[in-house]
Amino acid sequence: MKRIITTLVFVAILALSVGCGQQVGNVFSRVNDGLGSTEPSAPPAPAEAYGDGTGGVTNQRKAQNVPGLPSGVDADQTQAQADTRMIVYTGSVSLRVNDTNATINKITEILNGVKGYVANKSLVAYGQDKLRGTINVRIPAAALETTLSQIKALAVRVLKETADSNDVTAEYVDLEARRTNLEKYEVELQSLLATVRERTGKAEEILAIYNELTRVRGEIEQIKGRQNYLQNTSALATYMIELVPVEEPVVEGKPGWDPGKIFTEAVDDLVVALQGLVGFAIRLFVVILPLLLIVILPILVLIWLVRAYMKRRTPKKAVTAS
Repeated sequence: MKRIITTLVFVAILALSVGCGQQVGNVFSRVNDGLGSTEPSAPPAPAEAYGDGTGGVTNQRKAQNVPGLPSGVDADQTQAQADTRMIVYTGSVSLRVNDTNATINKITEILNGVKGYVANKSLVAYGQDKLRGTINVRIPAAALETTLSQIKALAVRVLKETADSNDVTAEYVDLEARRTNLEKYEVELQSLLATVRERTGKAEEILAIYNELTRVRGEIEQIKGRQNYLQNTSALATYMIELVPVEEPVVEGKPGWDPGKIFTEAVDDLVVALQGLVGFAIRLFVVILPLLLIVILPILVLIWLVRAYMKRRTPKKAVTAS
């Protein structure tokens, strides 16, 4: 009789927990069989279940668009969480600046004053002795507007600005409810594990409960990690700031007198002239003179022959005696 009463007490406790897995349900079944009792009740309702909808806290949740909490979570805690909104702010600003490095230093000083920081930066060379790039900054949400105004005041001109916000209050409240129920479920599993070790000591049942405990602990850690992320991103806004340096004006005009440049150009002209002269001399002796000899020599021979012939045809005058 005592064993049956003990079994019924465990079944009643487990009926109030959330998310009981099928594997642990089988373990309950085997434990209860060993104790000579009936099958355990079905697992409790999921964490997303709402109230009965008759008014009170349930109507307040609907009015504020915050998801309901399961049984076991304090209504005042729910109301406090709903009143504290968690909003994630993101955006970007493109600024025209005179000096990129100097502007980054001033932005860093402004962020230090409000407990913000520069998360990362990426800069590349731009023009002559200038840098262009982006920096990602984290700014406390409470000081976002004033800090952005101070940063934009450093620019010659604001080229572009974007802003976005995302309310994550509902997600955070739901995660908190799931974590609370899973922690209660974890306590029940630990109690069941101790009971099984005392009563049966079967390795199979102990291993099944231990695996379920490991799974539940893993889910709790995941939820905590997500909650930490939401808290961090809602507390510190994330902004990307693009820094574009002012372009240098191009001055057009006649260049000044440069003796060195003139001397260099004169030497180059002399070298070119000498190269042309030497090239002409080579062509004269190699190409032009042989061609002249081939063409002019026959002409000269012909002229000599004609003159010799003419001399023979011309009669000589007689010389008279005195």
